[in-house]
Amino acid sequence: MNPCLAQVLPGLFHISPLSRRPEQHRRTGLNCAAIAQTEAAKLSRRDALGLLSVTPLWLASRDAAATPMAGGSTQNFAGTLEQRVQEVTLPNGLQFLVLQRTNAPIVSCHTHANVGAFDEVTGQTGMAHLLEHMAFKGTARVGTRDYAAEAPLLEALDEAFYELRETEAGGTAAGSSPAAQRFARLIRQAGDLSVSNGYGALLSRAGAVGLNASTSHDATKFYISLPSNKLELWFALEAERFQAPVFRELYTEKQVVAEERRSRVENAPLGRYQEAFARACLTNNYGRPVIGYSEDVAKVGRRELQTFFEQHYGPRALTIAIVGDVTIEQVDRLAHKYFADWQQPTTLVQAAPSPLEEPLPCPSSGPMRFDGASPAGPALLQAFYRPNMQAKESTVVDVISDVLSGSRLSRLYSNLVQQDKAYSAVAIPGWPGEKHASALLMSAVPAASVSLEQLEKLIHQELQDLAASGPSPAELQRIKKAAKFALVDAVSSNSSMASALATYQVLTGSWRNILQDLSIIEGLSAEDIRSVSAEMFNPNNCFTGYVQPLKA
Repeated sequence: MNPCLAQVLPGLFHISPLSRRPEQHRRTGLNCAAIAQTEAAKLSRRDALGLLSVTPLWLASRDAAATPMAGGSTQNFAGTLEQRVQEVTLPNGLQFLVLQRTNAPIVSCHTHANVGAFDEVTGQTGMAHLLEHMAFKGTARVGTRDYAAEAPLLEALDEAFYELRETEAGGTAAGSSPAAQRFARLIRQAGDLSVSNGYGALLSRAGAVGLNASTSHDATKFYISLPSNKLELWFALEAERFQAPVFRELYTEKQVVAEERRSRVENAPLGRYQEAFARACLTNNYGRPVIGYSEDVAKVGRRELQTFFEQHYGPRALTIAIVGDVTIEQVDRLAHKYFADWQQPTTLVQAAPSPLEEPLPCPSSGPMRFDGASPAGPALLQAFYRPNMQAKESTVVDVISDVLSGSRLSRLYSNLVQQDKAYSAVAIPGWPGEKHASALLMSAVPAASVSLEQLEKLIHQELQDLAASGPSPAELQRIKKAAKFALVDAVSSNSSMASALATYQVLTGSWRNILQDLSIIEGLSAEDIRSVSAEMFNPNNCFTGYVQPLKA
């Protein structure tokens, strides 16, 4: 453990309580819920600019100096942002991005781990999501009443779990056996020594808000906003939870995950169908659910979880963006104080950049069709295969999605929803991620008088019109203006800007690609969009799913 942690944490923990309650909610990034317009916006790289604004509106501090686009050019904005964003990289590979904004004594911190469900191996799905649930369970000093007494109980609990797992693997039902009773008793005893939400309550008493985490196929993210004079407390806690975590309450949290899967997948109207559709049309790891398969999660013990954590969450896998009332000198000092001694594990599996010519995840044989039934039927899903975000046409795919369903002026809304031909029609540009080759997903629900076959033809006509003629001048102008406003909105919030900086740094190699994407969009012609549409909306590049209603 970093010796600085032992020196500073005892003093930092004595904080006068404030009248703030820790936030208990959690985002999972699960893509197996019913598809909706709000989910569509969350899956585009460019929409990371406004994706994770988890701070309340009263924390969205305005900084006129940071938003010159409001009254100036993109070039002025790029120059200003280039001057203001500063970087610190430790010898162990941990990166910090810092944007100082001094108009309010608030700072937002986003930790972006370059690991997600895509990085899991067969038979161990759901590990990244489970580690999100375990993210704030604490350490040997945080989240426990007596770690000296708790530690042997946790070890005994692990042994009891693996004994039960072997018994069940041998075909014997554990039921109410002595081993099962011992396991339940150890869970209760260990639970008596843990402090529920001890980590979050500690930060909450310091005035922090918005402590949360999210998991996707591409990444795991942790975020919080707090008074700037409590930044060292956050550094100390963040360093300790990554360098010396204690995964307490694992077996009770697995029950929470199992219930989450039941509500979001097994009992959700479209959940089972969508999971099966993804498995059928995506041949890479995007075809597996973020939440994992029930049988895989059931087999996970603390040893497997610890191994996955050590393999994927080392310093080279992390990028931390800090935006607000902070200086680069402060961050540099605290980064070296709390993180510099963290050694890169020799077992770390470093996520390699996806190759530009990565094969598309389409089936090599068999029908490009998947039919099924669901309480949410009728509905239509169509996956059009697209390259990963490293491809030059990636940003164009985002624009195509905006033209089709980005607003109430979009084509699908104007021509299908408003004309009573569909109840909803949405285009998701990067489903279920963008780090690797994936798909643009069309999701639509027909109106009562329209069959699925008719709806498919109507959508096909819209796509072919775009592929034949491209967007109109008015559409193109609207999309470019919307992209600029999205960036202005992101800059106006500490939390949104921290999210955008970290996301772009990890997924594209540089936070400066925020500006490059905007420049690409501003330079797009109607022909650019038409040609990419023509290539992507080829009928041979489409996997179609019909969701029929369940028969009574």
